Amino acid sequence: MQLNLFYRKRYPTAFSIERLFDRLALAFESRGLEVNRLELPQYNNRLGAVRQNRDWARAQVQGLSQSVPAINHVTGDVTSIILGMPGPRVITFHDCNPLLRYPKWHPRYWFYRWVIFEWPARKAEAVTVISEKTRRELLELTNCSSDNIHVIPNFVDPMFEHRPKAFHRAYPTLLQVGVKENKNIGRLAAALHGIPCRLDIIGQPGAEDIRQLEDQGIDYHFAAGLTDEEVRQRYVDCDLLVFASTYEGFGIPILEAQMTGRAVVTSNLSPHREVAGAGGAELVDPEDVSSIRAGILRVLNDDAYRNTLINRGLQNAQTYHIDAIAAQYIDLYETIL
Repeated sequence: MQLNLFYRKRYPTAFSIERLFDRLALAFESRGLEVNRLELPQYNNRLGAVRQNRDWARAQVQGLSQSVPAINHVTGDVTSIILGMPGPRVITFHDCNPLLRYPKWHPRYWFYRWVIFEWPARKAEAVTVISEKTRRELLELTNCSSDNIHVIPNFVDPMFEHRPKAFHRAYPTLLQVGVKENKNIGRLAAALHGIPCRLDIIGQPGAEDIRQLEDQGIDYHFAAGLTDEEVRQRYVDCDLLVFASTYEGFGIPILEAQMTGRAVVTSNLSPHREVAGAGGAELVDPEDVSSIRAGILRVLNDDAYRNTLINRGLQNAQTYHIDAIAAQYIDLYETIL
């Protein structure tokens, strides 16, 4: 089987989709699939670029060998390219955030509703989503049919390993992954006011978030464009992951921290709490600064509780093995060939 994986043009501060499918590609190849990785030439955020990407993707498919059966899988965000692409086609929705971000009177709402979600879903032979929450939202927010939607969760990158270390009680390092609005950096900054710690941010915060971090006197550091190895090292170096985001399609940093052996503070929302597993994280209200602060302080100050979170988190993360997830995708590919 030949598998053509189509990626969005890479953003310097957003790379979770690429990291996930790069790892899956290796698992697919180990099972005998021929995998082609194809990155779009344009950001898919305006109609002219949508057309250019669609034509480019069609040309790539036409130029590839047709000697073996092929699946065209759009890995996320740029699902509109399947409108000019021959089948069989698979698209993946990681979340429905664009449909929640804009009111219905806004032109971008309808751009995302039709060009990114509904038209591609109607054309695809199969649609995958990474959580039951995303499936529910997709059905509630669009007229997509439930018949060809399949829930296949994310996995823990096998390069993440258990790396225990002594907890730095006097001045712990808290890790924040991501800088988009839903990552909730402003409320986190307020929650950390007066707590002796270092906040390590993966990504480059916007001007407003930086202002709030500085107003609250937070010792913060950030880095964008990190390699996979550098990202993993951030987890190793931290004492605690704080992932109090207001919206996620899945929440892979939760599993990455658990696998590394770090306690997690995350949102008491779906899918965060399901991904974290029973007792695998301290759950907080991401809309409430006092709840975020109380959750962080509990984990920082209670050694026994923190160790319980670490042990349960590690057990939970080990259930998200890449081999099982790769097998689910291959089974789906085989059903539509």
